[in-house]
Amino acid sequence: MKRRHIDTDAPGAPRRRWWRALGCVVIALLVVLVGRILVVRSFDDGPPPPALAVIGKLPITLPDGRKALLRDLVHTGAPTVITLWASWCGPCRSEAPKIADLRRRFGRSDLNLIYLNVRDPGASREDLARYMVEYGMAPDAYAVLPDSQIRSLTKAADMLIPRTLVFDRSGAPLATITGYNPLALARVAGLVGR
Repeated sequence: MKRRHIDTDAPGAPRRRWWRALGCVVIALLVVLVGRILVVRSFDDGPPPPALAVIGKLPITLPDGRKALLRDLVHTGAPTVITLWASWCGPCRSEAPKIADLRRRFGRSDLNLIYLNVRDPGASREDLARYMVEYGMAPDAYAVLPDSQIRSLTKAADMLIPRTLVFDRSGAPLATITGYNPLALARVAGLVGR
């Protein structure tokens, strides 16, 4: 097949260049629009969890077996991220390095990061400690939330995990992420870093 040579000095050449440039601009705008839609839709659109002041009354068990309340793990004036996980959960294992990265980026005084083990009745303390260490977290940096309290914490009809809840400095809910969602997890640092 013979290629035609386009004479850029021909009368229609500037018009073709203009249409080509317009096409590039339209494609760039579409890429930005799709990106914005994905970012906006990256968080759950269901009901937000209750405020931290409400869920702070939920009972938890600390790694050493002592009973406590969720609020005992929260220091005021810092944003809070609560992640629900189980040691057997594949998506939880995918999410764990992203959550651990939050701890590396924000110190304990800058972020309340609470790992709540749920739906994991067969796991021993040693299993849970190994899970935490495997993903770069302290072996005692978790608590156990009774499964009967998951819906009170999330305000969701299901008990799906992993689930990550994000709260601002005042304890108001900002976002919920259900399932392993790298795009949404990447945005959490921006939400809590404000």
